[in-house]
Amino acid sequence: MQAINHAAAALILKRKFPSTPLLGLILATEAVEYLWVGLNLIGIEQTIIADPMRSVADVHLAHMPFSHSVATSVIIAALVGLLVLWRGGKAWTAIALALSLAVFSHIVLDLLVHARDIVIVPFLGTEKYGTGLYSNVPLVALGLETLFGVFCWWIYRGSWQLLGLIIALALTSIPLYSAAINVGEAALSGQSTVFALVILVQMLATSCLVWLFARQKPTSQNPINGSRNAQRLTT
Repeated sequence: MQAINHAAAALILKRKFPSTPLLGLILATEAVEYLWVGLNLIGIEQTIIADPMRSVADVHLAHMPFSHSVATSVIIAALVGLLVLWRGGKAWTAIALALSLAVFSHIVLDLLVHARDIVIVPFLGTEKYGTGLYSNVPLVALGLETLFGVFCWWIYRGSWQLLGLIIALALTSIPLYSAAINVGEAALSGQSTVFALVILVQMLATSCLVWLFARQKPTSQNPINGSRNAQRLTT
């Protein structure tokens, strides 16, 4: 799933747990993806980019048992929660829960769109899971991702700038999700290391933009949300 829509999950959690720092939630939603980047760069996990690369369907996440397994996600989420509790005590219970849910949300959302490349427990069985949308109908996956991002924005009662960011990133991603449109994807053919670095830059830039625009004052006359008093939900 695109970085923008993983980050959008943080908006719902911020709405539910307002005491939790938004930036922390955003970073937590991408925690396992940062792990994926690191493990790919040092060769522990493997991504194969087809030659030529025409769309996301040509990106094969061949070996990622650590960063993208359900069990690993549960462990990382639990560790994050325990670390927060150790640091802040019972007073930070809500924050610990929110950050743990943010971490775990990543694998849940990926399961909804990925090819069958996600394992339950590393090296325990060969079965892999995913809906296969990325490999079979990537544009449908993009549409569903974008709808999820807009839904998160609606729940959060975000600003128009934030909605514009979600839609703009979806539109500019169409070439990556369509084999019929190529605006440079072929340059990534066979370049798994470069691809991992591109994902890293995308995550960092997206996280900063979501955090920035989510701090903008929400419109009080949003026709989708109805007339509500504007309020700041971020810290």
